[in-house]
Amino acid sequence: MKKRKKTLYGIPVNENLIGDYDWSEEEYKTGKFFKWYLARVLSNGTAKDLKNIDFKIIKKYLKELNIPRRIARFWFHYFDIKEEYKYGNIEQLAKKNN
Repeated sequence: MKKRKKTLYGIPVNENLIGDYDWSEEEYKTGKFFKWYLARVLSNGTAKDLKNIDFKIIKKYLKELNIPRRIARFWFHYFDIKEEYKYGNIEQLAKKNN
């Protein structure tokens, strides 16, 4: 069995989730890759991918991730924290401009 490469937090990388992008192995240990990969796992990963991630890490980075709103809402609800997004709540901004 092929040994999986790991991210910043030692999380095994599922190559199937990153195949459409060209990341070097050195980049796997960067914060930029980690946030991108975490968003990929939350959006497209399996339960097996998710079980490799400590939920404290998900909670720590949740507000910074570029993930679909419905997925973000699930996790904000799961952690019982207020929905806040790095770039603001786009839906509320759209209502203000109408």
